[in-house]
Amino acid sequence: MAKKKKKKKSAGSMHRQVQDSVQALPYVIEQQRKEGKKVRAFVLRYLSGPLLRLINRALNAKRYRGKEGQKLKQTEQMKRHLEHKRAAVRHMQTEMQKIQKRKRAN
Repeated sequence: MAKKKKKKKSAGSMHRQVQDSVQALPYVIEQQRKEGKKVRAFVLRYLSGPLLRLINRALNAKRYRGKEGQKLKQTEQMKRHLEHKRAAVRHMQTEMQKIQKRKRAN
Protein backbone atom coordinates (compact mmCIF):
# COMPACT_ATOMS: atom_id res chain seq x y z
CA MET A 1 0.00 0.00 0.00
CA ALA A 2 1.27 3.42 -0.90
CA LYS A 3 1.25 6.03 1.82
CA LYS A 4 -0.79 9.11 1.13
CA LYS A 5 1.03 12.36 1.61
CA LYS A 6 -0.52 14.65 4.14
CA LYS A 7 -1.63 17.90 2.55
CA LYS A 8 -0.04 21.01 3.97
CA LYS A 9 -2.45 23.42 5.56
CA SER A 10 -2.55 26.84 4.03
CA ALA A 11 -1.29 29.73 6.13
CA GLY A 12 -4.83 31.09 6.32
CA SER A 13 -6.41 27.89 7.61
CA MET A 14 -3.63 27.34 10.12
CA HIS A 15 -4.00 30.92 11.33
CA ARG A 16 -7.78 30.51 11.71
CA GLN A 17 -7.25 27.33 13.71
CA VAL A 18 -4.79 29.10 16.03
CA GLN A 19 -7.22 32.01 16.43
CA ASP A 20 -10.04 29.61 17.35
CA SER A 21 -7.80 27.87 19.86
CA VAL A 22 -6.81 31.16 21.48
CA GLN A 23 -10.48 32.21 21.73
CA ALA A 24 -11.55 28.89 23.22
CA LEU A 25 -8.66 28.64 25.69
CA PRO A 26 -10.38 30.17 28.76
CA TYR A 27 -13.41 27.91 28.34
CA VAL A 28 -11.27 24.81 27.90
CA ILE A 29 -9.21 25.64 30.99
CA GLU A 30 -12.37 26.11 33.04
CA GLN A 31 -13.82 22.83 31.72
CA GLN A 32 -10.63 20.95 32.64
CA ARG A 33 -10.78 22.39 36.16
CA LYS A 34 -14.42 21.34 36.54
CA GLU A 35 -13.54 17.82 35.40
CA GLY A 36 -10.83 17.68 38.09
CA LYS A 37 -7.93 17.69 35.64
CA LYS A 38 -5.89 20.35 37.40
CA VAL A 39 -2.55 19.39 35.83
CA ARG A 40 -3.98 19.63 32.31
CA ALA A 41 -5.57 22.99 33.15
CA PHE A 42 -2.21 24.21 34.48
CA VAL A 43 -0.39 23.08 31.33
CA LEU A 44 -2.98 24.79 29.14
CA ARG A 45 -2.86 28.00 31.11
CA TYR A 46 0.88 28.42 31.62
CA LEU A 47 2.52 26.47 28.78
CA SER A 48 0.21 25.96 25.80
CA GLY A 49 -1.71 29.22 26.24
CA PRO A 50 1.24 31.62 26.06
CA LEU A 51 2.71 29.62 23.17
CA LEU A 52 -0.57 29.78 21.22
CA ARG A 53 -0.86 33.53 21.86
CA LEU A 54 2.72 34.06 20.68
CA ILE A 55 2.09 32.08 17.48
CA ASN A 56 -1.15 34.01 16.93
CA ARG A 57 0.63 37.33 17.39
CA ALA A 58 3.33 36.32 14.89
CA LEU A 59 0.77 35.17 12.33
CA ASN A 60 -1.26 38.37 12.83
CA ALA A 61 1.84 40.49 12.20
CA LYS A 62 2.65 38.51 9.07
CA ARG A 63 -0.83 38.37 7.52
CA TYR A 64 -2.32 41.72 8.52
CA ARG A 65 0.49 44.08 7.62
CA GLY A 66 -0.45 47.53 6.26
CA LYS A 67 -3.80 49.06 5.30
CA GLU A 68 -4.85 46.19 3.06
CA GLY A 69 -4.08 43.78 5.86
CA GLN A 70 -6.27 45.72 8.27
CA LYS A 71 -9.16 45.59 5.79
CA LEU A 72 -8.62 41.85 5.36
CA LYS A 73 -8.58 41.39 9.12
CA GLN A 74 -11.86 43.27 9.55
CA THR A 75 -13.70 41.41 6.81
CA GLU A 76 -12.31 38.07 7.93
CA GLN A 77 -13.33 38.71 11.54
CA MET A 78 -16.87 39.62 10.48
CA LYS A 79 -17.15 36.49 8.31
CA ARG A 80 -15.92 34.31 11.14
CA HIS A 81 -18.25 36.00 13.62
CA LEU A 82 -21.23 35.36 11.35
CA GLU A 83 -20.16 31.75 10.76
CA HIS A 84 -19.92 31.12 14.51
CA LYS A 85 -23.30 32.78 15.03
CA ARG A 86 -24.91 30.63 12.33
CA ALA A 87 -23.37 27.49 13.82
CA ALA A 88 -24.68 28.43 17.26
CA VAL A 89 -28.19 29.00 15.88
CA ARG A 90 -28.07 25.66 14.03
CA HIS A 91 -26.95 23.92 17.22
CA MET A 92 -29.77 25.49 19.25
CA GLN A 93 -32.33 24.54 16.60
CA THR A 94 -31.24 20.90 16.61
CA GLU A 95 -31.33 20.85 20.42
CA MET A 96 -34.86 22.28 20.39
CA GLN A 97 -35.94 19.67 17.84
CA LYS A 98 -34.52 16.88 20.01
CA ILE A 99 -36.40 18.21 23.04
CA GLN A 100 -39.64 18.42 21.04
CA LYS A 101 -39.20 14.85 19.78
CA ARG A 102 -38.68 13.64 23.34
CA LYS A 103 -41.84 15.45 24.47
CA ARG A 104 -43.86 13.93 21.61
CA ALA A 105 -42.56 10.46 22.42
CA ASN A 106 -43.71 10.73 26.05
